[in-house]
Amino acid sequence: MIVLGLHGGVTIGQHEPAAALAVNGRIVAHCEEERYLRVKSCFGHLPHRAIKACLAQANLRWEDIDLIVTPGLTYDDFAARWKDYLRHTFGSCPRLELVHHQEAHLATAFYGSGLEEALCLSLDATGDGACGMFAHATKQRGIKILETIPTRNSLGFFYTLMTYYLGFEEGDEYKVMGLAPYGKPTIDLSALVRPVKGGWEFDWSFVRQDPALKSPFEPVYAKKLIDLLGRPNRRPGETVEDFHRDVARSTQFSLEECLLSAVEELHCQVPEVRNLCFAGGVALNCSANRRLLHSEYFDQVYVPPVASDRGLAVGCAYQGAVTLGDSPWQLWDAYLGSNYSNGSIRQELQANGCRFVEVDDPVEAGAKLLADEKIIGWYQGRSESGARALGNRSILSSCATTTIRDLVNARIKYREEFRPFAPSILQDEVETWFRTYGRKEFPYMTFTLDAVEHQASRIAAVVHVDGTARVQTVSSSTNEVYYELIKQYAKQSGVPVILNTSFNLKGQPIVESPRDALMTFYGCGLDALIMNNFVVKK
Repeated sequence: MIVLGLHGGVTIGQHEPAAALAVNGRIVAHCEEERYLRVKSCFGHLPHRAIKACLAQANLRWEDIDLIVTPGLTYDDFAARWKDYLRHTFGSCPRLELVHHQEAHLATAFYGSGLEEALCLSLDATGDGACGMFAHATKQRGIKILETIPTRNSLGFFYTLMTYYLGFEEGDEYKVMGLAPYGKPTIDLSALVRPVKGGWEFDWSFVRQDPALKSPFEPVYAKKLIDLLGRPNRRPGETVEDFHRDVARSTQFSLEECLLSAVEELHCQVPEVRNLCFAGGVALNCSANRRLLHSEYFDQVYVPPVASDRGLAVGCAYQGAVTLGDSPWQLWDAYLGSNYSNGSIRQELQANGCRFVEVDDPVEAGAKLLADEKIIGWYQGRSESGARALGNRSILSSCATTTIRDLVNARIKYREEFRPFAPSILQDEVETWFRTYGRKEFPYMTFTLDAVEHQASRIAAVVHVDGTARVQTVSSSTNEVYYELIKQYAKQSGVPVILNTSFNLKGQPIVESPRDALMTFYGCGLDALIMNNFVVKK
């Protein structure tokens, strides 16, 4: 059976629209609208281009779809709006069903994990009137909801509120996470949020009650928060002071303590289950996820590569597959987007008058450039799902010195100097360089790990100020080309680790098409671009 999972802007607050296709229970395509429309997060947009890209990637027609599933269960008119839109755009609408936003997150995590049984946790800002769910899931009986957490107790809202106070913008929560290690947890935020037995308490009165179209968190309206902290919010672009660093660290500490309290409660409800699946926007906080690795309650912790609303379409596709009687397949990797042939890349290069060389072995060419400490755009195979580039739409460099880190920040990414970069490492080498807590696979950059002390100086560009790194382990079975690139680089440098950041500029989506890659390449300080078998230099 063929199921199309959808998520999109039926209301202005909906963001990160996407489409996903499940064929006989297997996710065969997942495409995000922002990659094609070239608008970050795509607030208020429906996944028109993403639907077409999924069908093209799976070589299917609109008429082949048996079922469409989308979040919005608590809205009176979501189904009618979707049906009107799909009939207008595609000429017809197959059977359409709605699921709860938080259940879609749970489905993304549990069915994607491949586990037979797990406790499941969803936490985000809000969706279908809730900010999270606790669940117990098995392959045989499906997902059983244990508790639904109302929006008024939202950890996601808490973190976003603090993001705005610190002078960052919509979707910049990861900047707070990156800034936090520079500060100390000395700011008392317990009047705003605090862990309690069974979870946490959040004072909803700190949230603006007449929200703007996109967010209720503009700091100009957060008078109670300003009164609590004793000074005005930082305005965007102002200098980051020690006070702001301490606020960021205290925010991160509060989130982690509340998360651990919730996890303890979930464990207490079904203590015999030792697996945890975690999704929702809060699950993007890889520093908090590191605390889960230390948890005494779980042997395995799984966070999907599409934990945020970007992955709702995947969860919907999984839920639809179960509805139609299919057995969900594990999500083996995150390379579920569009692919572009050598022919289409050559056509784009020639049309734009680019100087390029076609090579037999792009891995050899890339490894040599990295060994020569060049910064390259790396564009291969299908694009990744989720917010993080995983070696197919990436900017890569050596990670030997902090100098090259600062160069990537200043000359290419044009972003804040305090933000860290991630390492990609050969999976079979990870225990030599990072403390893995008995695990060997960290394929999606969803956890930070402590660097081994005597190795940290050799990979200084990807070790944060607190000695951690957001690790991606790379295996030949999931991405052979990227694995061979790192392996060949290791033979020349002695280090099986490279710096990997997303192939985009500040404020832009990750590149999707060859044209996107060329525009980004010529718009920043990259030394070279390798697209499939083509090497482009300036």
